[in-house]
Amino acid sequence: MTNPTLAPQSDEYQQIHNGIVQLLDTARTQTVRSINTIMTATYWEMGRRIVEFEQGGEARAAYGEQLIDRLSQDLSQRYKRGFSASNLWQFKKFYLYFQKIEILQTVSGESL
Repeated sequence: MTNPTLAPQSDEYQQIHNGIVQLLDTARTQTVRSINTIMTATYWEMGRRIVEFEQGGEARAAYGEQLIDRLSQDLSQRYKRGFSASNLWQFKKFYLYFQKIEILQTVSGESL
């Protein structure tokens, strides 16, 4: 079976090349958007869980700063980066600012 050879600069080659490049670029853009959406929802959910844990009583509320520091250490040990105490405080603030929004639906995969 003979394979037709296309000159690299032929119109047919450019057409298939450009189509594949466009396909890959679109897929990569959509992947990044999906990941950003999922991670945003995950950070909101992390903030919600921290707030709800802290609001479980006076003892827990006083434990808040220690909780953030401990979570930061443990998560950083496991995932290496992205979970500094300041980031965890930001996740908490993010949840408190947007707590009325139903972001959780995206985390559960019910819709994207």
